[in-house]
Amino acid sequence: WASSAIFEVFGGPLNPLVGLTKRTAGTMPYSDPKFPVVNNDPSVDDCVKSLRTRDYAVLAGLTASSWGYGYVVGKPVRSATASTAAAIGFTFASLVVLQDARSRLMGYKENEKEVKTYGVCKIQPSLKGVEKDPRFPHKTGLASPEIKPPLEWKNYN
Repeated sequence: WASSAIFEVFGGPLNPLVGLTKRTAGTMPYSDPKFPVVNNDPSVDDCVKSLRTRDYAVLAGLTASSWGYGYVVGKPVRSATASTAAAIGFTFASLVVLQDARSRLMGYKENEKEVKTYGVCKIQPSLKGVEKDPRFPHKTGLASPEIKPPLEWKNYN
């Protein structure tokens, strides 16, 4: 009886995708941004130009804490280990900060300052209505055609 109870609780025999729908099991789902789009395809330069004070603080904090960790852990050669850890921490912090800036420019995170500074993009996604009751879903899709364009089958002749 124990195995049948485990089978019912976990939704099947050791399935790592329990709780995921077939739609999101193997792919990254598309969704429309929740905030106004400032730049629908920002480059690294655009992201660096739109960094906030918080982003610089995250960059400095992660780099400094990585240096401190490398100094504490690397007993025989502390300075070399600390410098290497700081370089790794700076790289990680740079990627995190650029991801955050890109999300703000594309409208997936709060971007009130960017909208005031750079304005909004000409192409805004046509947002769909929010589902009122999850018990009675409607197939509306999560992404507008501006975010996920329909396939053009003409190229496959």
